[in-house]
Order: sequence, then structure tokens, then C-alpha cells
Amino acid sequence: MRGPIMKSSKRAFIQLLLEAGALQFGEFTLKSGRVSPYFFNIGRFRTGSQLLRLGEFLAEVVLDKAPEATVIFGPAYKGIPLSLATAMALSARHSWDVGYLFDRKEAKTHGDTGRFVGSLPGPDDHIVLVDDVITDGQTKYEAVAMLRETFPAPIDALVIVFNRMERDMQGRDALAEFQAKTGIPVHALLTLAEVQELMEEEPGAAAFALPDLPRLRESIRAYRARYGVEARA
Repeated sequence: MRGPIMKSSKRAFIQLLLEAGALQFGEFTLKSGRVSPYFFNIGRFRTGSQLLRLGEFLAEVVLDKAPEATVIFGPAYKGIPLSLATAMALSARHSWDVGYLFDRKEAKTHGDTGRFVGSLPGPDDHIVLVDDVITDGQTKYEAVAMLRETFPAPIDALVIVFNRMERDMQGRDALAEFQAKTGIPVHALLTLAEVQELMEEEPGAAAFALPDLPRLRESIRAYRARYGVEARA
């Protein structure tokens, strides 16, 4: 599966998300007050085998989009297991031994002091951020500022697990704004548009094994029409 994740692998990845309960369908009231026909929560990955498989998918994107990466950074807290899983998958599956790095919410003042844990980047390193989603982008901006203030290494990419393709409460495309303001390209393992596309296809839809699939398809179409952003290449 070297290179971009192909459609057959997208189906396998969606199946992994469904098995873990990270991607759910139904009716969910979000923090924003919006009522969504789906819900995504990376915190539902709770076993070593699930994280290993997730790390393998993340590693493929890093290999393809950031081939000079030497350090995988995951912001606290949900980014921490993602950075570890990605680094371990790159080593185990591709013999590419990269460092992992994550931050503490507060700098430690005794023992192992400092804000960061893991491989501290130098000027010859290249950093890749990994995280679950972009909502308003605030935690990602803070992570980028922290890394750029502390380390001389460039940040080659941000890899997220799922792109909701949804406008924030100000009507902005948070992912596009993040790329424009930071100069860091963002790559997603999976987008809502790809989920929708596979749902619209009979062979792909069968993999979902969901009740009342026609109604769910229509709910996602309506939600994207109301809150969605344009698909990007």
C-alpha cells in the first residue's frame, strides 16, 4: 500500500474506524450546537492492535507526502498515541527509524525537565505533525508556534486522520486557513467526501452494513450542503 491510500484501502480504513467505534452514524448534537449525522472520535482506538493498524495508515501518508521526515510530533493529548503509532509503524513496516515527540501541557521543573518528551529536533531534522482532526485549528497553531520557537527544524506537513470538510462557527474553512497562515500542507487519511462517495456506491456501501442507508446518505448530503466546504485536490 505504498503511496496515497487507494479506494480499496479507504474502504479498509473506514472498516477499521467502524470496528473501533471511532466513526459512528446516527444523530449527534455537537459542541457547536449543530446536529450531525455522524460523529468522529479518535479516542475510541483503545487497543494495541487498533493503534498499530492506524499507525500503518498514517505511516503510508508520511512516506508519500513527507519523505524527509525524521521526527513525528503529536500534540497533547490525542496526538500522543498517534505520534507513537506512526513512528513505530515506520520502523516496523518500512525500516525507517524516526523519532517521536510530544509536548506536556505544563513544563516539568524537576527530573526530566522541559516541555517536550522524545526526540528533540535539530537543524538537520524534519518534523511532521500528526493529529485527529482540525476544528478551529487553534491547538495546531499553538503547536506550530511552540515548535518553531523551540527547534530549528522545519515542519514539513500536518497529517490528520479525518477531514470533516466543515466550516467553523465563523463560516471559514479552518483547514485551508491553517495552510495559508502557516505554510504547512495538510493531508488527511480520510475525508467526509470520500466516506460519502463510498456510501453512494453499492459495493462500497455494503462495507458499512448500516441500517436505513438511503436515509443516512440523504442526511449527510443535507449536512454537507448546509455546513460543508468545497472538496480540494
